[in-house]
Amino acid sequence: MQSRPDTSYTPRPVRFLGIEEAGGWRIKCYGIAEGSRYPRAELVDAGVARAVEVLASVRGDQGAHGVAYLMAHDSRDQCVVSVDWWMRSHELWQRSFRSSVERPEEFSEIREVLVAQVWELAVIGYERAAWMRHVLANRSGPDFGAYLDDAFEGLV
Repeated sequence: MQSRPDTSYTPRPVRFLGIEEAGGWRIKCYGIAEGSRYPRAELVDAGVARAVEVLASVRGDQGAHGVAYLMAHDSRDQCVVSVDWWMRSHELWQRSFRSSVERPEEFSEIREVLVAQVWELAVIGYERAAWMRHVLANRSGPDFGAYLDDAFEGLV
């Protein structure tokens, strides 16, 4: 007998936490948490540090633009950090990490084929639209500053 999937859903706030600059990268930071709280600072800080590590090996001559975004998702049963960056014109690359609620700064890389949870997909969809608006379909040419300034917040 198959187990029934958990179909419960409660909206969660997505918050824009600012832009971090490190190693030649500008990283838009998002936080997602259950209820009305913000993700814990130790999770966000550890996520930014991990993003800087990941992005240090991605070079401009490989097609990187030096812009990325990070999602720090602080939930009841685990913490997840995803680092997404744009390559060439049309590619979004991602590495994701998880940690326990008790030790949010101790990550292990997610090797399964998990793409995202429903709350995180709202950010991914928004970022795709922002990339299209400000970089790919911008008649004046790519405007990475406008892309970075265009951030999502909402209850999803």
